[in-house]
Amino acid sequence: MKSKACTLLMLLTALFTIPAKAHSPDQLMEKANQAYIEESYREAILLYEQILDLEWESAYLYYNLGNAYFKEGATGKAILNYERALRISPNNEAVRHNLALARQQIADRIEPLPQLFFLDWRDAFVRLQPVDGWAKTIIVCIVLLSISVGLFFVVRKKWHKKLGLAAALFLLLCTILGFYAAGRQYHNLHQKQEAIVMMPRITAKSAPGERGIDLFLIHEGTKVEVTDSLWDWYEVRLANGNIGWVKSSAVETI
Repeated sequence: MKSKACTLLMLLTALFTIPAKAHSPDQLMEKANQAYIEESYREAILLYEQILDLEWESAYLYYNLGNAYFKEGATGKAILNYERALRISPNNEAVRHNLALARQQIADRIEPLPQLFFLDWRDAFVRLQPVDGWAKTIIVCIVLLSISVGLFFVVRKKWHKKLGLAAALFLLLCTILGFYAAGRQYHNLHQKQEAIVMMPRITAKSAPGERGIDLFLIHEGTKVEVTDSLWDWYEVRLANGNIGWVKSSAVETI
């Protein structure tokens, strides 16, 4: 009797696990990529979105999804997914190239506010690695720093001590820079809320509500920073410094 119950339980388990395996992220990705190759872009989009529904994400997935949306002419969705790919892989040249191509399709030509040259260098340095990459760099630097400090107290020759001290100071500087870059990346990823306009055209208001004064137009694909929210309205800032209120349904956060 017990053996029959065990057999029945195994059969039921198999029935539920086989469909799950048949729809694994890897298999869905393979089907989606094949659909993309065959220029069935809508089918590819549906399959890529199914992978996201399984709470599985990667820069490669967002990049492919952005490409499929771009081929379908959905510029806003394409830019949104390219931006999400950059959140995971901030120095990915392929994503940056396709994002630049997609941005050429949007109506708005917004010139960002100028910043000092060393701030550009800082941003380029921070983008060298994602947060987990900087975390690994910090760990390596701390380990090497500990070894350098240990050697400073162990070795007897004067020039060996000087070499150990110089290495320790250099590694300490690298550790500090690593913490700073990781902090900036974490802020950009989790605390700085940005969004992409999804509607063909929206009007930014002076206050949250339809009675607000019309300030300026924003078109699909434009990137904005969300600085505040009230009811179903977002206060957004453009790269050129313009600030206004838009309906939250008109944009999608990155």
